[in-house]
This record gives sequence, C-alpha cells and structure tokens, in this order.
Amino acid sequence: MVGLILFTRIFEAYSFTDYMSSINYPSEEAEGLKKQKKELYAVCVALSILGLSFSSWAARVPDIRDAAFLTAATLGYALLMRGGGTVLMMPVVALGINRFGAKKVALITGLIVAFSLVPISLMNNWLSLGFLLMIVGAASSSYNISVNALGSKVESDTGKSHMSKIHSWFGIGNLTGALIGTLMVKLGVSAFFHFLGMSILILSMLGFLYRYLPEDAPHPDAVRPKFQWPHGGLIALGAICFLGAAVEGSINNWIGLFFTDYIKVEEGYGPVGYTLFAGALLGMRIIGDRLKNSFGAKKLVVVGSTSAALGIVLAVLAPNIFVAGFGIFIAGAGAALTFPMVFSAAGREGAIALTSVAAFGSIGGMISQPVLGLIVEKVGLFGGFLFIASCAVIIAIIASRARLLKS
Repeated sequence: MVGLILFTRIFEAYSFTDYMSSINYPSEEAEGLKKQKKELYAVCVALSILGLSFSSWAARVPDIRDAAFLTAATLGYALLMRGGGTVLMMPVVALGINRFGAKKVALITGLIVAFSLVPISLMNNWLSLGFLLMIVGAASSSYNISVNALGSKVESDTGKSHMSKIHSWFGIGNLTGALIGTLMVKLGVSAFFHFLGMSILILSMLGFLYRYLPEDAPHPDAVRPKFQWPHGGLIALGAICFLGAAVEGSINNWIGLFFTDYIKVEEGYGPVGYTLFAGALLGMRIIGDRLKNSFGAKKLVVVGSTSAALGIVLAVLAPNIFVAGFGIFIAGAGAALTFPMVFSAAGREGAIALTSVAAFGSIGGMISQPVLGLIVEKVGLFGGFLFIASCAVIIAIIASRARLLKS
C-alpha cells in the first residue's frame, strides 16, 4: 500500500509540473503538452511494474530453490522453460499489438504477471516451476514489448528521446521491489505472503494507470502481420539484445546465490547484491537520455558494456562483501543503457522490428540460463560469472560496429 501511495504521489507531482510548465503556452498547445507528458509518465510507471515483478522473484530465488529442491542445473532448466515461453509468444505479441494495440496487450499480459507471482512460491519441483515460469516469461515479455511500443509512440509524438527515462522507471520498480524483498527476508516473511502483497500492489497500479496510457490504434497496413527475424542493420541490434539479456537476466537470477553461496554473506543479507545492481541500473537510466544527447548511443553501449565486464570480474575476485558489492554496482551501471539504446533504435524501425529484436533478447535470456546453470554445476559461481563478463565484452565489440545505434 505504501508503494502505491508513493507512485501516486510521484504521478501527481509530475501532473502538477505539467500544469506549471503549460502556463506560457496557448491553451490548445498546453493541453497537448500536458496530455503527452501524462502519457509519458504513465508509460514510465507501467514499466516499473515489470521491475517490481522481476525483483520480487530475484529476491526470493534462494527460498524458491530450497522449496522446489533445485540444483544449479535444474534451476537453469526451469529458467530455460521461462525463456521458451517468451520465444513462443513473440509472433503472438506482434499479432496482438498490430490488431488490438499495445495498450490492450499491456493490460492483459500485466494481469497475468500479477496473478502468476503467488503460485511461484507453491511449486515443489523444478518441472512444475518450469511450466509456471513459462507462463510468467510469456506474459512478462509480452508486457515488456507492448509497453516499449507505447514508449516508442511517445517518442514519435514528442520528437524527443525518452526511452532511457522510461527504462529508468523499470529501475525504480526493480529497486523498490529489491528493497521490499530485502526487508521481507530480514523480517522472516514467507515468499507466499511477500508475493501476495506484491500482486495486490501491481493490480492496483494497473487499474490506476490504464486510462493514462497512450491510445494506439491498430496498424492499418498490418491486418495480417508477419513476424520477421532481424535483417540488415537489425541483426547487430538483435545480437546485442541477445547478449544483453544474457548479462542482465543472469545477474538478476543468480546474484542472490552469488552473495549467499560464493561471497558467504550473513543470513538475511542475500538480496543486498541485487539491491545494489538494481540501484545502479536506476541511477544510470535516469541520466541516460542526457548522456545519449552528449555522447551518442553507440559510445554509451560500448563503454558501458566494457565497464560491466570489469565490474563483474572485480566482484568475482572480491575478498569481502563490500568490494563485491562495489563490483556489482559498477556492473549494473555499465549494463544499464544497453536495452534503452537498442529498443529506441529498433523502435524507430517499427513495431515488427522492435518485436524481432526483442525476440533475440528472449532467446538470449532463454539459452544463457541453462548454460550458466551447467557452468555453475561444473566449475562453480566463479566460472559462471566470468561467463557473464565475457558476454558483456562481446556486446562492446558488436556495438562498436552497429550502424543503427548512431543517434
């Protein structure tokens, strides 16, 4: 409830700012500006819902692992099924957005995300957890793409870059959920009641935000939309998205175990690493649009991915929780702008292009988890996180040659 009040106050504050900024404009133009800004911040807060969902899961991975009797390998298999659901939904998402509009798709899939949280805490084996995560992955990916499509519409309507700001609100949700998760673990609240509270919060936010989201009419030229894999310049964007999902998704899913099993933190402090990572993502995405105007998307992705790799290596070699936490913070700051820059570039090419690039990201998130699980099973978390660092290095190399990343 506190979270809902906080988001409401933030939204009201932005609305007041909209009103103050409109005083110097003619009334008709002022109304248009106010509408655009309300739509922008509605999209921002809508993406924060996905962050809340992701961080709630990530904060309780050790508990879910124990409840479902998972090994590193079976956790990887369950995460593979989540990625499988994501990939299977891609053609359906393209069809839904083009026929019904991204706003309606966001509502339906957002409801599925909210209602699927609680059952996760009740699974007692990897196969049942995997099937549930397949549904979660399909709904989360569809929601993510539809909200990003709405973000691309806002960018098109305003003629300005907003995608990093929009993704910063994923970070706000991510960080908020991580802090709540840390508190729940410290207080000894079960995953069931933790997830129940988050589901109620997400449902309340969806109900509040829906009327403010942009109205996007179905595309008249896409009555029979055809899903296409990336081609031409989109191939590089797809490859970056593939590896970016491997990096960010792997840290999201394994950072709790990294701090509890590798760094050996005290009981109750497992979510600290995730909180630091989420905080770094948020901070960098808040200023990402300004950095893009100053340095360009390509340079941000190259330098950021290189920094992410160095941060992960520092965390792996860290002698204590403080150095490890600093390394993970650097990794989060470095990885933060990969998705905003890639989605903004792909969104300029249309909804089908955005979906196709996101599909590569889904496949990357799917394949990387069982691979990482097997690496961890064989050589431990040390080798697993070095694998993540190597993915970040490859992103930097590809981004340096990606022509569509030019501002």
